[in-house]
Amino acid sequence: MKKILIYTVAALTAVGLSGCKEWLDVNHDPNNATPDRLTEAIMLPAQQYAMLNNMTNSTYAWCLSHFLTKSGDFSGNYTFLSGNVMPQNLDSWWETYYYMNWNLKTMHDLAVTNEEPVYQAISEILQVINFQRMVDIWGNIPYTEACNPDEYINPKYDDAETIYADLISRAHAAAGILEQAEDAPVDLGSADIICNGDLDTWTKLAYSVELRLLMRVSNVQDVRAQVSAIYQKCLSPEENIDANPGYMAETDKMNIFFESYGWDKNSSPSTNLRQYCPTTVLVDMLRDHNDPRLRVYADPRELLGNDEEIGITYPSNLATERYIGIPFGQQNPPGLEYASTTGRGILAGGSDLAEGMVRSSTFMTGAEVGFLLAEAALRGLIPGGDAAARDYYERSVTSAMKRHEAAMQEPSENFLDWRNTSPLQGMREPITGTVEQEAATYLAQNDSFMNWSRMTTNEEKLGAICTQKWLAFMGYNPMEAWFEQRRTDMPTLPSSCWSGAPTYNISLLPYPQTERNLNMSNIPEADRDIFSATVFWDIVNPPVSRTAVY
Repeated sequence: MKKILIYTVAALTAVGLSGCKEWLDVNHDPNNATPDRLTEAIMLPAQQYAMLNNMTNSTYAWCLSHFLTKSGDFSGNYTFLSGNVMPQNLDSWWETYYYMNWNLKTMHDLAVTNEEPVYQAISEILQVINFQRMVDIWGNIPYTEACNPDEYINPKYDDAETIYADLISRAHAAAGILEQAEDAPVDLGSADIICNGDLDTWTKLAYSVELRLLMRVSNVQDVRAQVSAIYQKCLSPEENIDANPGYMAETDKMNIFFESYGWDKNSSPSTNLRQYCPTTVLVDMLRDHNDPRLRVYADPRELLGNDEEIGITYPSNLATERYIGIPFGQQNPPGLEYASTTGRGILAGGSDLAEGMVRSSTFMTGAEVGFLLAEAALRGLIPGGDAAARDYYERSVTSAMKRHEAAMQEPSENFLDWRNTSPLQGMREPITGTVEQEAATYLAQNDSFMNWSRMTTNEEKLGAICTQKWLAFMGYNPMEAWFEQRRTDMPTLPSSCWSGAPTYNISLLPYPQTERNLNMSNIPEADRDIFSATVFWDIVNPPVSRTAVY
């Protein structure tokens, strides 16, 4: 029953959006959820799955984060690479966020009626995450009048900074409710696919979400007291929250990232695996600094040399290099045989596609929290100073690598090229020791890029923290990678070489066309410039260099 319920997101969404009348009451279908039959346990897993899907399955997000760009085997209009982002490109994003929060609000109201504080707190946390992402994407949004169409047909837009303040309060209150309920006999059963009913984990997640919000505004607000009050209650760098709704090797029921960017149930490569490839900024960062995740994040190219058919000439130092990314936004990049594709290791967790189809999705990592705490310690927001910052930083790098342990250790001959089913040629060798040992070796290199003792300024240290955080988001949360890079402007990411704004990256997105059609009178900045407009926590969108093409 669990697996059946998880994959009925669309049906449950329809329930949330319809004003179900009492016609057809004579013939109730027991398999069709109607408002009078809804329970918190029915609604929760569907909304959790919708959030997992929304977090991972978006080519726009993977381009905004600079992790992926178009391959040389596909043409077309790539609006998030060209910079010609149209309002209609955002319709589904806007609708999905409000659909999810509408259903979560319905669940919350039901939990209030049923006197279920745990479900109330969980629904609050999930709504906070969704609204935070909406503010970070658009700035001002409908909030106080949102998800209430019976009273507000044309909801007003609330100030982004005011919304953030309320989200921080809601996350903190939800954490408090969960703390009080930890010893209570609450059985979420199989309804909870994220924390598996563990209220201690939910409490840590709530405080971690609050920390994320506080650090997001920390450059424009004094949050020292709030961060100091909760930092020891968050996830530790070694703790990850992985979700699994009961993935199966069936269409639309597999691990979301694997199915979207890897292979279908018959092990045939997806369109996205062939259409989007790792960028030069990602591959170069891994390759040039001896990062053991290179063999995980990217697969080596099939053919050495240049793609002479379209006039691609690599620099001499890359002539025999197997790991080559595609310049971000290059319109006519090398063909797939001449460039790296997304790594089987990160898609499947190793070489086994069958195992990759059903492995858990990542919802939040302790590494993300640890990097935020490293920054907080470095900036004096929490105690410990440089020593604490270094400890959080190094533990977080190790934890981020630990997530890919199997793919880092597996023999190279097990990884097959999807184009010809033979072992990948030129794949980096597996690590020979533990991930902890490999991370220590990586961090001890004579390279100020990652070695804390080689860094001479706090600016260098903050840059290392932010860069490693960006790398750790690869494979599960491109939107947070984009948000955090915008907040800190670290690492420095070059602009798309296709873009009409050659010295800037996208800093905020336009409001969707559906909202323009239905609520235009309330929209602020209807004609905003997506390269200069910023959300309140983003002080400035600085100019950057343009990506160099091959």
